[in-house]
Amino acid sequence: MPNGYCLKFNNATQRIFGNTVRPVVYVWETNDREQQWSAQARLIYSNGIEDTLGCAPSSASKKKEAKDIAARAGFEWLCAQFPSIDLNE
Repeated sequence: MPNGYCLKFNNATQRIFGNTVRPVVYVWETNDREQQWSAQARLIYSNGIEDTLGCAPSSASKKKEAKDIAARAGFEWLCAQFPSIDLNE
């Protein structure tokens, strides 16, 4: 599924916070040959403060995979924090 969890993470953030919070998945290259890419889902509030969602950075051999893992962790964190809101649509 192209952009599956990235899209879910974006949509869930918008459903919960509207336009006051922006979801971001940061991706960076590491020196590890096996897990070349790391990524982390974050929320950026309108005052510029960033929240890392209590998720450790994800690592993978491919950039897209690391980004998807981080977006999934961010989405799952939002689902756990806001169980009364159906975010699976």
